[in-house]
Amino acid sequence: MVTIASSAAMAGAHAGAHPEVMTTEDLTGGERMSIKQSPADTATDEPQPEPETPPPPTPSTVHVTQRIASGHTAPGQGWDNYYGTGICIDVDTSSARFSGTPVYTASIGGLAHHWLLSGMNAIYDSSPTGFRLYLRRSDGTHLEPADAQLNGWYVNWIGIDQP
Repeated sequence: MVTIASSAAMAGAHAGAHPEVMTTEDLTGGERMSIKQSPADTATDEPQPEPETPPPPTPSTVHVTQRIASGHTAPGQGWDNYYGTGICIDVDTSSARFSGTPVYTASIGGLAHHWLLSGMNAIYDSSPTGFRLYLRRSDGTHLEPADAQLNGWYVNWIGIDQP
């Protein structure tokens, strides 16, 4: 254990009175500081107990990926009306040649106003050759395919094949 005290705290201490006290002068401010060393509470030469071994990790399921592919639809094209309140699009991923139904992730890109949409992450009817998205405006106002065409909206997608 090391204790540091200022010269004021060490007032009255004189040389030789405490052989365990060493005095040094602070080079930046000139104040005298003392460092007092005292024996440790426990001996350090004794063997310390071994730390407990943590239990092994719980095994997890491993997914081996055969193929990862990505793509996007043509800007403003392929959008259909969905019951007058929203739009939908069938995304063709057949060029990726997935062997099974992949896990898809999608987002919407475009020139403007695609931040107002909701539903772009909800994948429907996924298969090895594609999926469908249904979109609507987050404020509930009318949305039609002409909005997608005018704003150049397109679907970005990534598919991860499940072997």
